[in-house]
Amino acid sequence: MDEDQVNKTLQQLSRKMGKRNASNLLSVLGRDKAFLNALDTPVGQELMKDCVSCVEDKVSLILQEKDEPRDRAELKAYMQILGKWQNIMNRYNKNKLRFNQEVV
Repeated sequence: MDEDQVNKTLQQLSRKMGKRNASNLLSVLGRDKAFLNALDTPVGQELMKDCVSCVEDKVSLILQEKDEPRDRAELKAYMQILGKWQNIMNRYNKNKLRFNQEVV
């Protein structure tokens, strides 16, 4: 997309949503996209796999009744991390859809 097209799109978005709302939407989209880009890197993918693996290990311990209180606390922490990451992904997809609907 060339610079003129970007400017037209931004002007259209600003007219439909208002300058402040458009700015906020673009800001959140940018932050969330950067996070998703980081998760798409080999390091990000390893972090995600490691977190999921740790959850599986803790759940397995609990199901086998071999867990200790710290295992349940760690499981809770891992689940909160994964939940936060999922919320960022969902927010990005929702805002991307909103952006696309506003500029069409």
